[in-house]
Amino acid sequence: MTTTTVEPSAPRQVARSGSTPGRLIKAEFLKIWTTHTWWILALCALAGVALALLINSVQASYEIDSALNPPNFLEGYPPGQEPSQAELDRMRQDYLAQFDLAKVLVTSAANIFTSGQFIGLLLVMLLGILIVTNEFFHQTATTTFLTTPKRTEVILAKLGAAVGIAAIAWLVTTLINLAVGTLFFSSVGQPNSLSDWDVQRAILINLPAYAIWAVFGVGIGVLLRSQIASTVLGIVVYFLGTFIAQAAFFLLYQFVIKEDWVLKAMVFVPAIASQVMISAEPIAFGYSEETNSPILAPVWWVGALILIGYGLIAGIIGTLVTRKRDIS
Repeated sequence: MTTTTVEPSAPRQVARSGSTPGRLIKAEFLKIWTTHTWWILALCALAGVALALLINSVQASYEIDSALNPPNFLEGYPPGQEPSQAELDRMRQDYLAQFDLAKVLVTSAANIFTSGQFIGLLLVMLLGILIVTNEFFHQTATTTFLTTPKRTEVILAKLGAAVGIAAIAWLVTTLINLAVGTLFFSSVGQPNSLSDWDVQRAILINLPAYAIWAVFGVGIGVLLRSQIASTVLGIVVYFLGTFIAQAAFFLLYQFVIKEDWVLKAMVFVPAIASQVMISAEPIAFGYSEETNSPILAPVWWVGALILIGYGLIAGIIGTLVTRKRDIS
């Protein structure tokens, strides 16, 4: 009697669509899409852009008009009490330095084409917070981490989704700003300065600003699992933290250390670093009575490096905390 030996068949491989990181990021996008939060934040962002466009357009209109129509510096002086020629020349020079048309057009263009950044950064930060805290609020965190035991991959997917949404927010708001801004400059009969590198840089560097603040949000959400606590903390840090920090620097400069570097150090405040990095011209942080000149912020790339550093720190801390913390 003969026996037939049947070789066991090889285990069947189940095909998977896409890489693991890609599937995880898609899953994070799907989680966001299935909630009502994203469109509420989107409406707030659009309202913020509209308000910022209005404010920046009014300011630009005033500055352009001032540059094109300098005042009569002798007006208002009684006969025989007019300022000397040297004083007149100094007033004209100061005025032209403030309202130089070429400078005004570039600065105004950078402001208009990046309108809504202040509220936009806040909203992408809040969305980054919700990407993490929604898991604990809806009690799906355990399922998520059991499905993907490698916690680092989960956090990286959340970071990737947050950055992706921030990029979309930047793109949509930028397209709106470009459309409205181009119409504005056409209506006032002035070039839109889009060919100027300083304006192009302001628009482009605004993208990493959005991305980094989204990473901040994920970091805050990881540190504070409570949705309410982390949201309140994010808003307080963004608004009150910025204003309190500015007040502290001004008081320190005014009453303790009368050095320009004190005010320049405000660039280390994250929200101010964001403004510095997208400004076509250095921002004036204050006015020096000794030199009789404004105290200017550091150049744009200093703000960019500081903000990138904060983003890296937030991402690393968030990943390490998640790997070590109990998920239940």
